[in-house]
Amino acid sequence: MAAVWSTYSASIIVSGSNVIFPVFFQLIGNYEMYQFQSTRIGITLFRMFIMKLFSVSTFLYILYKAAGPSGGNTEGWQTPENTLFYNCWEDYIAAQLYQLIMIDFIIFCTALLLSEVFRSFLVTRVAFLRDRLGLTKPEFNIPKEILDLVYKQMIFWSGFYFAPLLPVLAVIEVIVIFYLKKTSALRNVIPPKTVVLNHQSTFTINGLFLISLLIVFVFIGLVIFNFQPSTTCGPFRGYSRFTDPFSSVIEHSGAFKRYIVDNVKTTSVFIILLILVGLLIYYYRSLAASRNVTIELLREQVRNEIAGKQVLLNMHQQGSKGRDGKAGKKKIDSIEQKRKNLRRKDSRMHGFAAANPENL
Repeated sequence: MAAVWSTYSASIIVSGSNVIFPVFFQLIGNYEMYQFQSTRIGITLFRMFIMKLFSVSTFLYILYKAAGPSGGNTEGWQTPENTLFYNCWEDYIAAQLYQLIMIDFIIFCTALLLSEVFRSFLVTRVAFLRDRLGLTKPEFNIPKEILDLVYKQMIFWSGFYFAPLLPVLAVIEVIVIFYLKKTSALRNVIPPKTVVLNHQSTFTINGLFLISLLIVFVFIGLVIFNFQPSTTCGPFRGYSRFTDPFSSVIEHSGAFKRYIVDNVKTTSVFIILLILVGLLIYYYRSLAASRNVTIELLREQVRNEIAGKQVLLNMHQQGSKGRDGKAGKKKIDSIEQKRKNLRRKDSRMHGFAAANPENL
């Protein structure tokens, strides 16, 4: 038992913390006195995101220190007295990431069985828990599922460099998890009572994926520039650095290819690429601004439609054609005039907003 725990302890702790701590954070949020429920949910999700980033980052740091003693100094590795563990450290990192994926999947299935399937069974079958204690079926938490996806993608991105077949296993795992969650959501879960995500949440979600991707890039960059390839295994064996094969290909290529590579690294090419990226960002920003204007116009039109229907309903209830009817008719004419103005303004915006959003 001790040998099993020493082998799988890091993976079990990382996977278990991603199941236990979110429940703990939700309990803390229920006791905190926030004015709005959306604030409580947002703070809870932020804590969960920081926890997931910290757990994966700590796991990657442990792998970094285990694969490279003395802060990544591998000069003493390639000796006859060294074991295969040190000579094939790429395989060690890949095996640890494979192990983390498998244990994470097992813990996910166990948590799904206990938190959704078993709880739904108790609510359905045990009347005392449902009527006296107020136990209900769990809600489908969309933001939590997105954070779980960010966590899994961090693991997949980290292992892609060391295990090229890891994305195949990742796709299989995600497909299986999707159908398990779908089946559980249709049978054991109720819709959420509070909607947290809206049309502006896409930026936040993309930001979470970007932060996780940057952390993975830092880990892979430290490995590439600080470690030496293994001497007995791996595609880079026989080289002193991971970048040596690419430099060798460039040196043995034709003069025209070397000319292209040498000019790509110049400052002028970098400035041109920077200008193109700036123009692309400005284009999408202008497009987003024009769409926001259209959305506001449509919202104003909907409000006017609702006000017009309310006036007609009041006139119908009153059944009068005297003073009240004339006042209602004047209000309807005013609303109709606003609708015509909005239509004219909307027609001008569609051909004008994307190019000049600052003039709107």
